[in-house]
Amino acid sequence: MAIAFWVLVALIGVAIHLWRHKEERGTAAVSRVLLMYWLGIAIGIGSIFGAAFHVFDAKEIAEQIGFDKGWTPEGAGAFQFENAMGDLAIGVAALLCFWIRDPKFWLAVIIIATIQFWGDAYGHIHQMVEYDNHEPDNTGAILWLDILNPVILIALYFLAFRHSRDGHSASPSG
Repeated sequence: MAIAFWVLVALIGVAIHLWRHKEERGTAAVSRVLLMYWLGIAIGIGSIFGAAFHVFDAKEIAEQIGFDKGWTPEGAGAFQFENAMGDLAIGVAALLCFWIRDPKFWLAVIIIATIQFWGDAYGHIHQMVEYDNHEPDNTGAILWLDILNPVILIALYFLAFRHSRDGHSASPSG
């Protein structure tokens, strides 16, 4: 599963980063590093790859989501392209969190990702309830990640920056 792969890569990145920067300890410091990698890899690179699949393999992805039932290929293609552009925008913004270490920028990315992912989750649940769509890529891990990713991002942001009045705390090392 591609999504689990990017989460695993992010966690490996965090482990390597913390091993190299032993001075970054404590809840806030570790949370900032974890948030940066979760944004940059799990959300950023993962969303960019998701966009590529929606563009270059639209028909297959539509079938995996369960949208092939009653949809014309043209309709599925238009939906896929629109969804891909949202994924690409979030992916690029999240990937930039490796270079833009401003907590307010990270917060903006988290807000945008939360709107997108919870909106996607609503769509998956609507398809499940309204059309009995229980395809694994509609109601499986993707649904749960659409719900949980924003929760994880919000929790990490709170842990990383809760003691900072202006949202600026020490940034993770490069």
